[in-house]
Amino acid sequence: MGWISLRVLAVLTASAAPQAAQTPKVADEVVADARREHDSLVAAGYNVTQGWKLVSHPEKTTTRHEVIVPEEDGEHSFTLWGEVRQGQLSLRLLGPDGAVRTAWSGRKGEATTSFPAALGTYVVEIDQPAGSSGFAILGIKGPALHRCEIENGLMEEHAASPAKGFNWPYLLWRPKEARAPNLLVLPNNTGFTSEDLTLLRASASCEIQRQSTLATRLGAPILVPLFPRPVVGQDDLYLQALTRSSLETSTEKFRRVDQQLIAMIDDAKAALHSARVEIGPKVLLWGFSASGSFVNRFAMLHPDRVRAVASGSPGGWPLAPTDESGGDKLTYPVGVGDLHELVGTGLDIVALKQVSWLFFMGDQDKNDAVVFRDSFSKAQEEIIFRHFGPTPVSRWTKAEGLYKALGLEALFKLYPGAAHSVTPEMDEDIALFFEKAIGHPSGR
Repeated sequence: MGWISLRVLAVLTASAAPQAAQTPKVADEVVADARREHDSLVAAGYNVTQGWKLVSHPEKTTTRHEVIVPEEDGEHSFTLWGEVRQGQLSLRLLGPDGAVRTAWSGRKGEATTSFPAALGTYVVEIDQPAGSSGFAILGIKGPALHRCEIENGLMEEHAASPAKGFNWPYLLWRPKEARAPNLLVLPNNTGFTSEDLTLLRASASCEIQRQSTLATRLGAPILVPLFPRPVVGQDDLYLQALTRSSLETSTEKFRRVDQQLIAMIDDAKAALHSARVEIGPKVLLWGFSASGSFVNRFAMLHPDRVRAVASGSPGGWPLAPTDESGGDKLTYPVGVGDLHELVGTGLDIVALKQVSWLFFMGDQDKNDAVVFRDSFSKAQEEIIFRHFGPTPVSRWTKAEGLYKALGLEALFKLYPGAAHSVTPEMDEDIALFFEKAIGHPSGR
């Protein structure tokens, strides 16, 4: 299996780290080279990476992997990188018309091409020599998705049901053994604006693929909403990050996606009950980058519906559970100073203290939604910079202090050397965190 990017709030997507350590047949030096290549692509601004571990086969093999460019959006850059222990690896990138756009072959190396990419499906072909193992990586700078096939468990799509309170479909997946008392909710995050259900479905299916190992370990069904990221007028309505504008919009199909998600959760619970899978009223929330902001903000708005939250790199600043700082009012999504005026209810501190929080981020993470107007206003940016610091990492301990001051059960973890990515170490800590939260027998 491969790894694919997670999305950077406000501008681009950022790549998740390779899962190479799980592949004993690939030599350690190849694993290290793949990690270095991945990190160099991220540092160079590539917003999507997808990688494949190449296990040994007795005969030469050819595999094909699809990625989708969702819209014509200026120039894209594509890099193909590969390494095998012996023999010669061949990589090709085919455009929607089937023509080869770039190619490379050898034991170790890469090829890069840049061009205005047309909308459509692009294919990576990998010719792997017999009897050799290695890695291949595709890096893309520009909006893109890849198709994910769900190989285990059972997945269903539930249609939009305005009568039940949700205007967009959702995907519901359950492992073969569903035993956890909580639903695992993964907000979707395309990384670009779109209302195209085909693209939203592709993005959501990849969320399920990435987290199916965690969900299987927990025994938890997964729900992923197919919320869009629309453009309304000239504005990016960032529903997938639960921004202020997403709570203010009066457009019916986009209105209050937090409440739409609650309706989806209730609908999924009923569907699971019909399948003899019993789920409690509180959910587990997992999100990174834009969806990390979503789960953080959703849990603050609806703590009575949440058991535990794993929020990774939440947009440069997690929602502060406080009204003001140094005489400045902290309005949503900086803080909760105007929460009652915005949504009609204030902060439920009693319920918040029943929620377990894990905030995680790499200490090299520089992705900061605070400076982008689809996420924070200029006045909010100035308040955050003045009171909490100019970078996501510089604000980390101050955010932690605000959660601790309210008496919340919140753990803030920085991971040395990690950029805007989810590393294997983070994955393991998240699994242990959720196991502890639900009282799983293997939690420790």
